[in-house]
Amino acid sequence: MDNSKYGKLVDFVHMLIKTSYSGNENLMFIDATCGNGFDTLFLSNVAGAKGKVMSFDIQEQAVERTNVLLAQNKQFDNFKVIKDSHEFIGKYLEGKIDAAVFNLGYLPFSDKTITTNPDTTLKAIENLLPVLKDEGRIYITTYVSHDVGQEIHEIIQYLNSLNKSTYNVIHVKITNKENNPPELFVIEKNA
Repeated sequence: MDNSKYGKLVDFVHMLIKTSYSGNENLMFIDATCGNGFDTLFLSNVAGAKGKVMSFDIQEQAVERTNVLLAQNKQFDNFKVIKDSHEFIGKYLEGKIDAAVFNLGYLPFSDKTITTNPDTTLKAIENLLPVLKDEGRIYITTYVSHDVGQEIHEIIQYLNSLNKSTYNVIHVKITNKENNPPELFVIEKNA
């Protein structure tokens, strides 16, 4: 049995991805906010020798942390870490993707004034939707603390406007916690 805590949304996202994609070949994953590199490393391991991972962040510190973590722990040489905003993902992509992961907010243990924002996040999501494979998914972990909920509010509005016959949008939130716990959105493309 997998003992991942469902209440820790990062672990929950990893469990969902591992369950959905493990054992498949030629996977293409995007880490839209590489941060400390944990999602990139996880995606690299799931993608395996024949898969690919592209990881993005605007902060040099995040790119460095991710590269160090990957150098020390990688099982596969299947990733590329790119110092650029996730809103420009489209210019780097070649072909369709299986899944993308967003972990919004700010880089832990760094300058908390540098955060994701709704404009660039929504542009990134808009750029990813057309390149999702059938049954592909975008996982978005959101936080309220970095901008008093502005980003999550705009994401909800946008996701509610998506074509219902093309996409399912799943919203997961912890209801018995205080202090604005993170919330997860999963966009799933219908086949």
